[in-house]
Amino acid sequence: MRALGRRDSNALAQTAGELGQLIEAALQRREQGQETTACDMAAHSLAFAAVSAAEGLANQGEGRRILLQDAVSAAADFRQDMRTCEKLIRRNTGSHTSVEKALRAL
Repeated sequence: MRALGRRDSNALAQTAGELGQLIEAALQRREQGQETTACDMAAHSLAFAAVSAAEGLANQGEGRRILLQDAVSAAADFRQDMRTCEKLIRRNTGSHTSVEKALRAL
């Protein structure tokens, strides 16, 4: 959220990189025949939102609009994935609309 507020594409890319480790672990589990969870999908959605936002900030015009629109869609997916994840872990971790709101503010 802070990176979005500061329009810091480097911090957004770093966040996506950190989430990439979680995504890699989920892919390895899937390749081994295990299931991926909604929590894994939430990490993927958030990483996609971060990458799209970082690229959107680095572009201008139509390209920027499309990339930021992709980021908003991924943030909506993140919110839904987190709702499902919270049911899975039987714990409410809070509101997950702040990513969408920050992207809309851009």
